[in-house]
Amino acid sequence: MERKTDYKKGDLIALGNLFSGVYATKKWTNQWRLFRLAQDWPAIVGVEVARLTTPAFIRRETLWIHVQDSAWMHHLQFIKVDLLARINRDLADQPLSDIRWQLQALPPPPPERYLAPPHAINGEQEQSFCRLTESIANQECREALQRLWRTFAAHSE
Repeated sequence: MERKTDYKKGDLIALGNLFSGVYATKKWTNQWRLFRLAQDWPAIVGVEVARLTTPAFIRRETLWIHVQDSAWMHHLQFIKVDLLARINRDLADQPLSDIRWQLQALPPPPPERYLAPPHAINGEQEQSFCRLTESIANQECREALQRLWRTFAAHSE
């Protein structure tokens, strides 16, 4: 598919000048708007609201926001007009017409990793490693490296 432009073959074109055309052609405009919102979300809606919400997607000029619990969803409904005004200030070039909420609980925490209890470290190996690290001039660095080695040695098989 060829698009008619004012550019001639061989012309140098700033990449920034081409983005709007590419985004329009690929229909990436909403994704770009959502990306911009997500980047500035705490500054737009405030730190407390941002901690419990995430801009999810844009569909038909409506921003859908994931909210962590129903109590907050209820509260946000009361400040919807203010939030929409703040969001539209950030998206001045293409304002939204509405905001909707969708309950989205936090993902469950990752399962805890089993760590075998530490075992005794071979004294000869520890002394050998300490001799290897004697040439490190910075004492704090040297001691940190030795602590790391001890931790690794105590948990390896």
